[in-house]
Amino acid sequence: MEPKEECIIGHIDESGLTPREAVAVKLAEKMAADPNEIDDEFFAEIRTHFNDEEIVEMVFAASIFNWGNKFNITMRLDAAPDSPYKSGMNYPYVVEKKS
Repeated sequence: MEPKEECIIGHIDESGLTPREAVAVKLAEKMAADPNEIDDEFFAEIRTHFNDEEIVEMVFAASIFNWGNKFNITMRLDAAPDSPYKSGMNYPYVVEKKS
């Protein structure tokens, strides 16, 4: 795994990222978790590193990846047996809570 990938897989290690990269990763994480949590303060931080066109591109790209993730999870998709990607995806099962 490349050093930059090690900084963003699982726990975000900002020490291996530039400030610009770190805020971009945080944006993608916040979008995946709950975009309602992106407040004005965080958006101001984004604007210190990116212009409007770059922000639109990042939000669009993160939205497409998030859509793909949700699609794959919903459909329980897995890599093909001859794929270079790891197969045998484990999708956690959420049990409904009873009142």
